[in-house]
Amino acid sequence: MKPLYQKIEIDKERLFVVKNNEVPRFDGLFHFHPEYELTYIKNGSGRSFVGDRIVTFNSGDLFLLGPNLPHSWESTYAINKYSQSLVIQLNSGLWKGEWLEGQELDQLRLLFNKSSRGLKFTGNDISVIADKMFRVYRGTNPMQNVIDILSIFEILGRKPTYEYITSPAYIPAYKENDYRKINLIYNYVHLNFNKVISLTEVASLVNMTNQGFCRYFKKITRRTFFAYLNEYRTGYACRLLGEGQFNIAEVGFMSGFQSISNFNKQFKLVIGCSPREYLKRLD
Repeated sequence: MKPLYQKIEIDKERLFVVKNNEVPRFDGLFHFHPEYELTYIKNGSGRSFVGDRIVTFNSGDLFLLGPNLPHSWESTYAINKYSQSLVIQLNSGLWKGEWLEGQELDQLRLLFNKSSRGLKFTGNDISVIADKMFRVYRGTNPMQNVIDILSIFEILGRKPTYEYITSPAYIPAYKENDYRKINLIYNYVHLNFNKVISLTEVASLVNMTNQGFCRYFKKITRRTFFAYLNEYRTGYACRLLGEGQFNIAEVGFMSGFQSISNFNKQFKLVIGCSPREYLKRLD
């Protein structure tokens, strides 16, 4: 899919901007921008498209994305919950050049190079980094904020517990208007996942035949449309099960499944266990 270019409101003389995003849910808009982006998921869960891969995210996850790397954050549905992320975006025009070529900054330069494929970090240091990120967000001393950011990247630069997100051979190859189509489809699923959705009505949203739409969606997302729909419904069902207000049959129908047998089948396919077994794991 072609990502939407996002204009980050950062003066060309400024090193960074920091944002605290607290919303009902992350909207899943596929976009890119020339800034480095460090994102800490304070609260929420869902899926992220990054380059040519799909990864899950949960509360406490930390990501570093390089300049112009397409990405999205898409929340799974939740009732009476919210999603929150803290984001530091670095002006890539200022975080390069001769000053970064110094031997003392080898770790930082290598980390930035690795970020071109996207990095997901794990481990105990994330809570330390999150505290520093919130200190930058609340900070009023510009010099101290820069010192804290450098401290964050010093920790990340020597941290071995990370994984690349995109494939080694990833090369962006987009066609015009693809991002509009895929976001239109996602939005339609968000609003109608608990109803009966036919292939014909979804294909008509993007002016395609059923067969053409199936090929298009699988090429873009590497899964079928109904696989995506069932994953989305299952994610919503997990939320309802976790809240404990409804029985399994009610959760299945509220999540858009038309029969209990299909709900059990799809849930096990996506989660790896039955809804009943999932409930036992929550106890």
